[in-house]
Amino acid sequence: MSSSPLLNRVDGVFIHVRNLRRAAEWYSAAFGVPLKEEELQRHYYTLNVSGEQPWVTLDDHGADPAFEFQPAAHPILSFHSRDLSAAREHLRTLGALSVGEIEEAHRGLAYFVFRDPDGNALMVLQRS
Repeated sequence: MSSSPLLNRVDGVFIHVRNLRRAAEWYSAAFGVPLKEEELQRHYYTLNVSGEQPWVTLDDHGADPAFEFQPAAHPILSFHSRDLSAAREHLRTLGALSVGEIEEAHRGLAYFVFRDPDGNALMVLQRS
């Protein structure tokens, strides 16, 4: 077996957004965490508690004028829930776009796909 300089873990995930403040407010409400105003002074916003990985970062590409926003057409990451029905209702209440039906992938794993207000496809899953 050869060694690799890469570690076998995800360090961070970027969710590209159109408006950083609006996205940070929406995701903070979705996760029930306080909005960190001081982090809105740059062109990205980290949703995680400090030191927690993988990093989930909202990025508006404000420092990259050539960037053209395209929402992610397929789920780019999944969030965990202990109650998918409650999670679906919570996201609908917050204005998530096209919240899908709960599907069972296989025994012990169910999920649904939704789109954030920017149209990015994301997934919520529950393992039993």
